Amino acid sequence: MSSEEQDLRLPRWPNWLGVVVEDLEEQRTFYGNVLGLAESDAGEDWVQFDMGGPNLLELLRRSDRPQYDRSRFQPGFAVGDIHSARARLIEHGAEAITEIEGGPGSGGYWCYFRDPEGNVFELSQRLAPDPASNA
Repeated sequence: MSSEEQDLRLPRWPNWLGVVVEDLEEQRTFYGNVLGLAESDAGEDWVQFDMGGPNLLELLRRSDRPQYDRSRFQPGFAVGDIHSARARLIEHGAEAITEIEGGPGSGGYWCYFRDPEGNVFELSQRLAPDPASNA
């Protein structure tokens, strides 16, 4: 395996920070109005704020899903090839708590792990926008 291929499997600087919250609307108001962050996208249980480039701050409503089961901060590390990066982490003993989620329609792929102390973190592979979808 070339060093370039190996680099695609290694985490880089976080491009995502998730904040699992109890009251999504209250937190949305705080981060948007008080901190002045620009909202970039939202769904029923989440809100994303643009932090420049591919970087996002995302508020996520607490749920029973293992990656969102309690209030916390959790980083998301950018990878170039999420499938091989996930396989590498599992081979090295990391505890995977989700399969790979997302896809082209979501702008990327992501999956979650726990570190040895139980802290949750994400791997994410952002996809370039499809120019054909803007036609």
